[in-house]
Amino acid sequence: MPTVLSRSALIGSLCSGYGGLDLGVQAALGGALAWHAEVDPNASRILARHWPDIPNLGDITTVDWTSVPRVCVLTAGFPCQRRLGRRP
Repeated sequence: MPTVLSRSALIGSLCSGYGGLDLGVQAALGGALAWHAEVDPNASRILARHWPDIPNLGDITTVDWTSVPRVCVLTAGFPCQRRLGRRP
């Protein structure tokens, strides 16, 4: 039988995209989303619409991770989008 997280277990999402992976993890394991980290403006608008109370941390290379709530589950979309205005 799969492990199920408590409702209070926190999930963090890196390179979130539109949040599909986050929804899948919540459906499979339970828990609550603590934060997203997404730089793409279109994906960020979708996240803001569907999760208006969940902060989008933006660029993961500039986040002060000591100030971010710790999570039990970390999801990550792949590949992360390059930052706008920068060449690969």
